[in-house]
Amino acid sequence: MPHIRIVEAHEADAPLRAVYDAVLSRPIPAVYRAPHGGPAGIHRAHSLDPDLLRITFAATGTFHRGDGLSWAERELIATSASRTNQCFY
Repeated sequence: MPHIRIVEAHEADAPLRAVYDAVLSRPIPAVYRAPHGGPAGIHRAHSLDPDLLRITFAATGTFHRGDGLSWAERELIATSASRTNQCFY
């Protein structure tokens, strides 16, 4: 089984800590918050490259701006796109 080394929040250096703080400060429904209170696994899986992590999740964060669609509608679109692209994450 493959293993990705991750950097936990308490181990993060200043650049990664800043990205983790930004991710944790984003307004999202409580159901999407990790139960341990730290960054979600998908963010921690990108922890070895804080610059790429910041760019990637800044882009995805733009999808949830504005009032045009509800969070549930946006999630449905993302799920449909993932399914169409055969992404099983």
